[in-house]
Amino acid sequence: MEQQFYLLKKPLSNYLVILLLVVVGFVLYTNSFSNQMFWDDDDGILKNQYIQNWQYFPKYFSENLIAGAGLLSNYWRPILLTVFSLEWHLWQDWAPGYHFVNTSFHITDAVFLFFILLYIFKNRALAIFTVLVFLVHPLQTEAVTYVSGLGDSLSVFFMFLGILFYLKFRISKKTPLQSISYLLSLLMYILALMSKETAIAMPAFIFIADFFFLDQNEKLSLKDKLKKIGKVIWPFLVISGFYILLRATVLNFKNTFNFYDEENIFTSNFHVRLFTFFRILTIYFGLLFWPFNLHMERTVEIATSLNSFSVIFGGFIFLGLLILAFTKFKRFPILSFGILWFFIGLAPTSNLLIPISGLLYEHWLYLPLIGIFLILFWLGEIVAQKYNLQKILLSLLIIFLVFLSILTINRNKDWQNPITFYNQTLKYTPTSYRVINNLGMAYADRGNHQKAEETYKRAINLDPLNPVAYHNLGNTYRATGKRDLAIENFETAISLDPKFSFSYNALISIYLEEKDYQKAREVLEKYLDYSPSKLDTLFMLAQIAAEEKNYQDSLIYLRRALEIDPKNQLIYSSIIYLENLIKSQK
Repeated sequence: MEQQFYLLKKPLSNYLVILLLVVVGFVLYTNSFSNQMFWDDDDGILKNQYIQNWQYFPKYFSENLIAGAGLLSNYWRPILLTVFSLEWHLWQDWAPGYHFVNTSFHITDAVFLFFILLYIFKNRALAIFTVLVFLVHPLQTEAVTYVSGLGDSLSVFFMFLGILFYLKFRISKKTPLQSISYLLSLLMYILALMSKETAIAMPAFIFIADFFFLDQNEKLSLKDKLKKIGKVIWPFLVISGFYILLRATVLNFKNTFNFYDEENIFTSNFHVRLFTFFRILTIYFGLLFWPFNLHMERTVEIATSLNSFSVIFGGFIFLGLLILAFTKFKRFPILSFGILWFFIGLAPTSNLLIPISGLLYEHWLYLPLIGIFLILFWLGEIVAQKYNLQKILLSLLIIFLVFLSILTINRNKDWQNPITFYNQTLKYTPTSYRVINNLGMAYADRGNHQKAEETYKRAINLDPLNPVAYHNLGNTYRATGKRDLAIENFETAISLDPKFSFSYNALISIYLEEKDYQKAREVLEKYLDYSPSKLDTLFMLAQIAAEEKNYQDSLIYLRRALEIDPKNQLIYSSIIYLENLIKSQK
């Protein structure tokens, strides 16, 4: 059954394959180890107090991913937070440690993938070359070189481990209740879901792995095969349903089923999302085979009709591949498996069912690209054997792998530091408010306040109704001693968003430093209605009033705080103290 290339007819030891993957993986990503941490690394790790103190561990399971940084997101990833916390306790903010972990998970995923493909198709050469492309393709840098991209490789780690346990269960011929491997596969699914939301697709991957594994090992009719799979896969579907229920209720932090959190032409119309997905498919296939000019913050024009070549071409790709998958699964199982793997991998980020916060990211191909290159190498092997071109094909594959590897090493350099990264991104998306604002913060962190000021003003010109750049500009003015301009920008940020807590805190800090208690109280009074903790705000107002020796107002604030928390002994004792102090002054 197994067909090998001319130079690979003697099966390589599995240990040698693993060694090859480890060596290639670390050689490729070693130059990323000196890269700094930035962008989402700030909110997810560097400023996330939850991962820095184990006392917050229970919150990993009840709050969103960046709650520890005082922010809100749609993401619930407690296992990812746990890994970040373990890393923080090992090496704090030492970036090489995080890069080592990211690279290690990526390499481990490649090893697991090798065994999955080998078990299902029993073709060592096909498995090796497919896995090598998965390992070295430059599209993977968003998931590997970028520290916060760990969610991809971490969830895939559990998904692949779960598929391997499932295949081991099938090989054992045991019933699910008799098989520890089967139970471990269910556990891996749960851990994968808690690592990243896209792991919801794991039952579909298990289904096609089981379908084609059974196809090669048992002579079953289609009906019997589906029945046999259905009997053991239903617990995975129950877990999926329970996960969706949780995300719809107690774990619905913002809007789990519409990341835009609003109704617009894209979120309200399935056909618009479908046509846009067709357009994105065209881009994805270009990136798979010509991965140049890679960058973050890609923009895609929403497609409202089929009146576009890219949309029509993407539609042909979509329908043509699916027709092949469902009509050729008996004759060409690898073809069908690869196509289904590709679309299953894309499904969670396709925007077809759930509108999410982006249209296209390179790391969304982390899993799907496996299916396409599996098909291509299979076709190449057939052609090579038919026309005796094994040596030529092997040479071309090696050249292609070297080509991809060079691109990956070069792409790692783009992630070297925030200034390099943001400037590289702005070459392709010059109107990205978020990137421009982040570039300004990077300049500010470097102490280059002039460049920071210029960059923040550029962001403000782009979006004058967004409070973030005003706040950051205020921080720059404050750092350079321009107090009045700092206050003006903080107040502008608050006027644009009365809930913008960062500017309130900055203003309060300025007034307290100057001992202008009246101004500080005025700001806090405005902030009180929007404060996430009215108790803390009232207590601070009481302290400021006490500093002014305005004990009556301080007492009023404390009594309001006591209404919120009647059992708070600190507030109660402070009230007694003030009451006695006021009596003694009469």
